[in-house]
Amino acid sequence: MKANSSNFQLNIIFGFVNSVVSVVQTFWFIPYIKEYLGTTAYGYISVVNGLSNTLFVLVSAIGSMGTRFILVTLERKYDEESNEYFNTELFAMIVGSLILGIIALVLSFNLGKVMRVDHHFYKEVQVLLILTINTLILQLLASPFSASFFFKNTIYITYILYTLDYLGRITLTVIMFHHNMKVLWSAVLSTNIVYILSLVFYMAYSRHNIPSLSINLYRAKLDKLIELVKSGVWIAVSSAGNMMVSSLNTYFANILCGVFITGIYASIMQFNIMESMVLSVLVNSLLPKMFKLFSHNDSKNLFFYTIYSMTLVSLILGVVSGGIVIYGNDFMNIWMGNKFTGYAPLIFLTVAYLPFTLPSQVINQSFTVMNKVMMPAMFTILTGLMNILLSIIFVKLFQWNIYGVALASLVVQVFRDCILFPCYFYKISMYFDKKMSIPFFAALASIVITIAICFVIRLLIKPTSILAFISSVMIAGGIALSIILCIFNFISRKLSISL
Repeated sequence: MKANSSNFQLNIIFGFVNSVVSVVQTFWFIPYIKEYLGTTAYGYISVVNGLSNTLFVLVSAIGSMGTRFILVTLERKYDEESNEYFNTELFAMIVGSLILGIIALVLSFNLGKVMRVDHHFYKEVQVLLILTINTLILQLLASPFSASFFFKNTIYITYILYTLDYLGRITLTVIMFHHNMKVLWSAVLSTNIVYILSLVFYMAYSRHNIPSLSINLYRAKLDKLIELVKSGVWIAVSSAGNMMVSSLNTYFANILCGVFITGIYASIMQFNIMESMVLSVLVNSLLPKMFKLFSHNDSKNLFFYTIYSMTLVSLILGVVSGGIVIYGNDFMNIWMGNKFTGYAPLIFLTVAYLPFTLPSQVINQSFTVMNKVMMPAMFTILTGLMNILLSIIFVKLFQWNIYGVALASLVVQVFRDCILFPCYFYKISMYFDKKMSIPFFAALASIVITIAICFVIRLLIKPTSILAFISSVMIAGGIALSIILCIFNFISRKLSISL
């Protein structure tokens, strides 16, 4: 138990270190690109990322379920079966990588048909697209080996590798720009290099820590592949719906609202991405215990642990969102300049609902752990289609421009995460009770308390300079986080769930 607790803390610590470095890298990279290449340049990077990630989820879903089956069979000490799942997933990932590579080439040669691109950026966006998709291919190939980090609860090692990636992106971009190679794809080239080295490390780590998992594609089984595909199809559908609800918003903005405002919206969306990263750190750190509870048929504690995890996520994201609501406009002024201010309503629409919706991704993970993925996938693709429809209606019919894109995302995520997911969880869990409402009340309390504290501190310490801004944010955030952690300790004692 001490080792598990220690690893959990390391996962959280290195996860947040990785998040901080990622945020620093992102918030440095955007103005850096803007200064050298213009505001629209980052819009292309954001659009390509959204488009590539959508392709990625269509071929990576089998990997998601493969990891699930590998972990469950390893926990139950079914070594032969886990090896079959491992090699079956590896075979599927190799085939998926080939498909993704072909799609990358086809899209790059027909780029003008899928997005708006200025002529002088055309070749650079082509290279950017190919290199971005190649990083996704490397992630696919690493997927079967990643199960070892969850099984050993050493997820912090992956965060160290991700941190090296972010630092490499900064370093290589500066070097290339300094030598007059000002291109859109400098950062993703660094990611390719780091991911190749990471793939080698993943393979060595898996071989050393779980020797029962060995590469032998002859052990890939058709029945296991069918099982992975049957579940993976729904993961792919769910992931595609998630992309239509969130990541593809910049693509919709590019098509519906134009290039320049997409650059501004993509900058503001970094707040949303930052909160999603916090969510990812928390969920990944909590996930190993979810697998253990399920593998040992401890359904009751799995339900309470899900509530515990959601509550933790709600409270922390409430602090982040509350701070962004009050200080977001000040930050945009310091970070990007005066022309990026005046979008406080857009910032609010982008982040205020996240403490209520993102915690439901914990429920979604529990669906994956329990292999109950069909209905959540149908819900997600439904809301993804709703997001497209509402974006068109709000932008074209009501003329709300970029605010229409943001509002559409808000409406459909609240509908899915606060209504559909909890209702389905109620349907499949014999232990479901009123405690499921705790995370949503926790989110409300957290964001209201944080907004009130930040508002008062901002009046006392006006963020008129970078130093004043940092001081004001740190004092307000420290006070809010201290209060929120006290609330969480009280709730966790009531739930009687420990890490």
